[in-house]
Order: sequence, then C-alpha cells, then structure tokens
Amino acid sequence: MKKVISILFIVALAIMTAACGTKPELPEAPKNTENGKSSGGNTLAEIKEKGELTIGLDDTLPPMEYRNDKNELVGFDIDFANALSKELGVKVKFVPSAWDGIIPGLDAKRFDIILSSMNVTDERKKKVDFVEYFGVGQILAVPTGNPSNIQSIDDLKGKVIGVQLGSTGETAANSITGVKEIKKYDLTTDVFNDMGLGRVEAAVVGEMIGRYYMTAKPGEFEVVGNSFNVLPMGIAVRKGDTELRDAIEKAVRTVEDNGTLGKISEKWFGADITKQ
Repeated sequence: MKKVISILFIVALAIMTAACGTKPELPEAPKNTENGKSSGGNTLAEIKEKGELTIGLDDTLPPMEYRNDKNELVGFDIDFANALSKELGVKVKFVPSAWDGIIPGLDAKRFDIILSSMNVTDERKKKVDFVEYFGVGQILAVPTGNPSNIQSIDDLKGKVIGVQLGSTGETAANSITGVKEIKKYDLTTDVFNDMGLGRVEAAVVGEMIGRYYMTAKPGEFEVVGNSFNVLPMGIAVRKGDTELRDAIEKAVRTVEDNGTLGKISEKWFGADITKQ
C-alpha cells in the first residue's frame, strides 16, 4: 500500500513540474492602441479593406437626412457623406438610428462614424472624438401669427416649449430659466406637429432643420429672434480611432477647399451657409 502511494505521489509531482514548466498562452495584445488605450472602432485599413464606410444617422431630419416620397435617403449630410467617401476611395453605407441611441450605437460598433448634423459639445467630447465643420445655432420656431407673442428666449418664461429628445435643442432649452414645461419628442416632426395642434407654444430646434420646416410647410410656422447657442457641427468617431479620424479630417478639409461643400450647401439652402 505504501509502495502504491509513493508511486502516485511521484506521478503527481511529475505532472505538477511539467505544468509549472509550461509557458501559458497569453491573449494577443490589442492592436491600434493610443496611450495604452485600445481603439474604439474599425481602423482605416480595415475600412479600406472591406471597401465600405458605415455611417450612423437619424433619417428623420430634413433637409439634412430624410426619406423622399420614393423612400430614398436624401439630404445635405447624404451628399456630404458621399463626397467624403469619394475622397477616401470607399463606398458608403448608411445605418439609420434613433437619435437618443446614436452614440451608444457607435460605441457598439454598429457603424464606423456618425454624420448626422451633430453639434459638438463638451459633454459629447467625453464620449467621442470629433472632426469639426461649420457651425450652426438654435432658433425659436412658433406658429404663424405668434399667438404667445414670443420674440426671444427671454419671452419663454411660463411657456410650454418642445424639443427633440437628446438634441442640442434640449440642452439649450434646459438652460432657459422660467420655462413652464419642456416637452420632449423622439422626432423633430413630432415637435412641429404638436405645435400645430396648440400643445406647444414654441420649439427650440437646430437652425437648418427649423428653417427647412418654414419652407416645407409655408404659412404654418415662423422663426422669431436670432439664432443662439451657436456650436460647430462634427463627425463623430470612436475614442482612440485616430487613423480614421485623421483621414476624415483630411477629406473634410479637401471638400471644403475645393468648393464641393459650398455647392452642396447651395443645393439644399440656396446659399453657401458654410461661410457664414
């Protein structure tokens, strides 16, 4: 019995020695790191290899990105994105996303970038990196005739205003003191619909989108006062995705310098508002 135990002890010792002498396989270190932080998205090389840049956007924001009567995706940002993809030498694929979930969608790698008239804010800079282009502000839209006699944000005290959930319009509205109620909607169209029904006295919206509604629904709404909270717009990329960010930056500067962006602006707004 003692002999059997001794043999088992020797066998166990040999197994332990062999195990201790085996170098464990470690996971491969992540590639494309910056300051020890792994890249948040596809590298430029990967995008070029597949020949496609995927872009997240909210397709309910005319004239920036929306569906026409043929259900085709059209708008300023669509033309802008196509111009950028041409500079990058790849095709573009658009991935519609609800606005309040668009940054989480980028983090989840549902798309490579966000190009959807996104204003650059300090809060958003904490979550994504930006390539900036021209700036726009917020405006106040009211029903035609201005029944509540609103002329500026100073007149919003005690008023009910509407905003799109998660937009810079919501951020701007939250900074206005004395507002009776801020109604939040998933879509900008819902804001205007409720204002038309008298449930909202004014809307705080991005200037380009707001002015588009003035022309799309003539006689129903008007803009009062001047634009405010002017911020640059930006193309969002995941934190640490520096190769892609730099390539997008170069492409943006190219379409600005060669006049392509100005022509796109003239097509959708009747003027080159990128120079304002």
